[in-house]
This record gives sequence, C-alpha cells and structure tokens, in this order.
Amino acid sequence: MPGAHKSKHSKPAREARWRYGERSVDTRTPLPVVVIVCDDTQTAPAYFAELKRMVKQHATLNVVPAACQGASPDTVVEQAVGQRKELTASSDVNDNDAVWTLIDVEGEADRQREAQAARSRAEQHNVKVALSIPCYEVWTLLHLEDTGAQFNDCRDVLARVQHLWEKEFGQEFGRKKAQADYSKIIGRRHEAATRAEAHWNQNDPSRTEVFRIIEAIDAYLPQGPKPRAE
Repeated sequence: MPGAHKSKHSKPAREARWRYGERSVDTRTPLPVVVIVCDDTQTAPAYFAELKRMVKQHATLNVVPAACQGASPDTVVEQAVGQRKELTASSDVNDNDAVWTLIDVEGEADRQREAQAARSRAEQHNVKVALSIPCYEVWTLLHLEDTGAQFNDCRDVLARVQHLWEKEFGQEFGRKKAQADYSKIIGRRHEAATRAEAHWNQNDPSRTEVFRIIEAIDAYLPQGPKPRAE
C-alpha cells in the first residue's frame, strides 16, 4: 500500500539495522557487518555483546547465540551458513562483511572429529571458524593469565578463571558465566590475542583461535591491523 509504514521486522529494516545501527541511513557511511555465531547460549554472546558496544561506530557486530544448549558443531555451522546466505542476499552487501562461528573442540574424540568436519563444511560456504581447545573459556582465561597448560575439561578452565577473577577484582566471576562483568577485561583483548596466537602456533594443550576474530574486527577500527590472509 503506497505510503504504508514498513515494519521494523521487514527485510529492508533488518538490513538497515545491520548497516547503520540505530542511526539514520542518510547521515552515516555503511558499516561492515561481522556476524558471530556462538556454540553456546550465554558466555561468548555476553563477551561479544560488550565488544559490540565498543566498536559500533566502525563495524556492526551481530552476535548470534546457539540455537540451544549443547548445540553440536554441525548445528552451529548450519546456523552460520544460514546467516551467511541472508547476509549475501542483502541489497546492501559489502565485500568486508564476514560470518564467524565459534566451536569448542572439548576432549571427546567424537567431538573433535565433528568439529574438524564442521570446519571444512563452514569454509565451503565462506564461513570462518574459530576453534577453542578445550572450550571458549580459554579465551576468557587469557585475559587474566598467559597459559597454554593442560586442562582436563572446561570445568577446570572455568575454575581457574573464577579463581583469578576473584583474586584480581575482589568479586565473584558470577554464578552464571553470562553474568560476569566483561567490561573489566575487554580492554585487555589485544594482550589476550597476542597470547592466544602464540599458544595456537605452539600447538599448546589449551588454545583458541578467537584471536582471529579480534584481529578481523580491529582491522575496521582506525589504524587497526590488516585482516590476515586466508
């Protein structure tokens, strides 16, 4: 109907929010969109939501939680591929747009095989993957301590995070990981990225590729580093 108001949920409205956030499309240059599909529903989404607020003038981060708790690598990649297709179909597509997915490798052999297979499938669909061994919490830990030590499982990593967090900040990390105040550590992400890259290159027992996402986002910031070649 001529003159009808477009719903904020319509595709053009979603694309405008991707590109320009809450600002007028008439007054802002289009921003690159970085979609981050997480394999958990709370922890990584909470961290990247904090980062989203910090970089919103230079890039639009679309942080997508896992569809459900305990999502498999295949499920997470399927979700990310859907995000890539939607982004590519945008009427305002940008060559600098990117879709990333986070996948925990964990300790089980089956999970490790699933993670590697999911990575191959993701790359076929132009989705970038950041693996974490054994889990995403290694990334949080690297803001607090430089270590690539062996951990039995994610619970051990989390216990170390909780200990260091309380020691440094004088408060609990949070009964739920998503309740942690990530603003306390977000400013250390570059140091954490340097540590993470070193431990990844050294093939240390605990390591994470989340540093690649940080590098990619920083490339959009003033005087940021160039994206690493794929």
